[in-house]
Amino acid sequence: MPVEKMELNADCDEKLKCIEADLRILKLPEEILELLPDDEEKKNIGNRLLPPVDLIELCLKSKNRELSLQPFDLFAWTSSSFLKCNRSLLEECWRNVANQDDWEKIYQTSIAEGWSDDECLQVLRETMLFQASSRCYGPEAETFEGGFDKVLPLRQENLELQTLKDTGCSVEAILMQHKDFPDAGKLMLTGIMLGVTQVDTGMEEGPTPMI
Repeated sequence: MPVEKMELNADCDEKLKCIEADLRILKLPEEILELLPDDEEKKNIGNRLLPPVDLIELCLKSKNRELSLQPFDLFAWTSSSFLKCNRSLLEECWRNVANQDDWEKIYQTSIAEGWSDDECLQVLRETMLFQASSRCYGPEAETFEGGFDKVLPLRQENLELQTLKDTGCSVEAILMQHKDFPDAGKLMLTGIMLGVTQVDTGMEEGPTPMI
């Protein structure tokens, strides 16, 4: 294939990716507003087109379980520079999604009922942490530019870039600050790793080991 044609195809692919990202960004506000309660704030928003930061803050403020995942879609389909400039907001989204499940209760129930590894993994697949990890770091994760791991690695051991090493920040580090981490930390970390390594519930590739 001639070099000119290859460059043309690459340019077309890039333009199509930009269009897809724009369409997804335009669709997300509608999805978010549908999940918001019908209160005065929602009425005040009306048909206004809110910037991504405002939409993300709306999701965080709502404390809604479904809305806790929407910010990750917004981050995924905006530019890599937006992701880098708003890393602290991304970190807050991970704190919020970790709070959507009662991890202390999950831990205590697993002990009381003597869950097997398979039973634990099945429960973890229902958590918001698993879903967020799958969305951002899983095998089917999609982003417009780059990836979440370039700004906020999943595990501490993945802090390869010196700038990231200096901050010492990762999803794992954020979870370690969670109030339930002393008891439920193993379950929480298994949940995020499960989202990365395997998203099907049939477990066709064999069980994911508990961390």
